[in-house]
Amino acid sequence: MPTAEYYLKQAEIASRMALAESDPEKARAMHILALAYYDKAYLAQVQDASPPQPTSPPSIIQRQ
Repeated sequence: MPTAEYYLKQAEIASRMALAESDPEKARAMHILALAYYDKAYLAQVQDASPPQPTSPPSIIQRQ
């Protein structure tokens, strides 16, 4: 799975291409692509920051 850094680099490339594009329709498409990559970067960061999910239920200590 790509990392947040990967998505941020792709977003930066797409945003630079949007600024350099003279055709407004293509520039808008590149800008939208850049925003999509920024969203993916954010989601990747959130997933990395979330605590790991337990694979098995915790054991229960029984009192005697």
